[in-house]
Amino acid sequence: MKIRKLAKEEHGMTRPLWEEIFTEDGKGFLDYYYQVKTADNEIYVVEEEDGGLSAMLQLNPYEVRFMDRVSSLHYIIAVATKKEYRGRGYMTRLLETSSRDMYQAGEPFTFLMPAAEGIYYPHGFRFIYGQSQIDGAIQEKEEQRPEVCCQVRQAEERDCGRIAAFAEKVLGRMSLIRTVRREKYYQTLLREQQSEGGGILVTERAGLLTGCVIYSSYDGKTELREPLFDELEDWKTVLSYLWNKPEKKMHIAGIRSEEEEHAAKEMLEHPSGKEEPMIMARIVHLRYFLESFTAKEAFRIYLHVEDRLIPENDGDWEIVGKSGEHLTARKLEGASEQAETVSVGDLAIGLFGYDADREKQQDACQKTGTLMRELMEKTCLAPPVFLNEIV
Repeated sequence: MKIRKLAKEEHGMTRPLWEEIFTEDGKGFLDYYYQVKTADNEIYVVEEEDGGLSAMLQLNPYEVRFMDRVSSLHYIIAVATKKEYRGRGYMTRLLETSSRDMYQAGEPFTFLMPAAEGIYYPHGFRFIYGQSQIDGAIQEKEEQRPEVCCQVRQAEERDCGRIAAFAEKVLGRMSLIRTVRREKYYQTLLREQQSEGGGILVTERAGLLTGCVIYSSYDGKTELREPLFDELEDWKTVLSYLWNKPEKKMHIAGIRSEEEEHAAKEMLEHPSGKEEPMIMARIVHLRYFLESFTAKEAFRIYLHVEDRLIPENDGDWEIVGKSGEHLTARKLEGASEQAETVSVGDLAIGLFGYDADREKQQDACQKTGTLMRELMEKTCLAPPVFLNEIV
């Protein structure tokens, strides 16, 4: 067997493997994916001696606003191994190879939506984002039907530039780790949703775009994802648009604010809300990752970072902070007697500070001692994460 990165013209070779492993995905979605997404993604495979593919890993590119910079990062997807080849370490080899390339490209971290946390945790991935979700049903009583305050319609490709400008305006009001919204982003997203019978709904007042939400319908349920609205009344009006649809069950995911979450619950019968751990991340280029953060006050610490996947990260590091400036980090040539040990995963937990991993975050501090606590206390931690991308 050998591991290699496919040429662009070879990407279609992986479709049979996708169809074999991910049986829930239909022809319409795969036609879209292999026409649009694989045009600019990267695909790594395990190839057997007979030329057959036994495993794959795909990297889909996104521009991500991380701290005060925009970074080109990759979203890991379609990690798959044929049943008869499992247990041979193929996934680890694919992660090593793809991570090396991402490291060489200077990517501070990579991210994915795991099938199960336990698969990726041993490889240094940790949860950084919990997605707000609400389940309920559309109100049946006519007197509870929301007032129509704006026009609601399905977006067309010509709308994507306006949607991107609107989304950047709304999301720009909050400090978030998120993808950058451009016209191409929404053109691709619209085609993705349409491939499975969905789309993007937009609201307008006097010809001005005032909101957008991603939607789809399946299994007798309507799913709305990432509602972005200037006015809560426009968000409520979307439900009026869906009032006469046959799918009465509702699933809303990726809610940005408490106000929009509260408004959504008011619109539904018997709503139940939760935060679902959704996105895991892994540090790739440790120096670039650390130097994305700024210091609250001056410090100098030494950490021994354990990273079995990326050798360039593994070893003793000097991390220096000056108040109001980006951290500086350098890997030492030898060992430092002052260094305390921390895994690359626990370092990510500490600096992302995701609440769902609070116990693991505390464990990391307790295991690594005072220096990890000092790093967290004297560094401006990452802002909230808002990554709702599916593929």
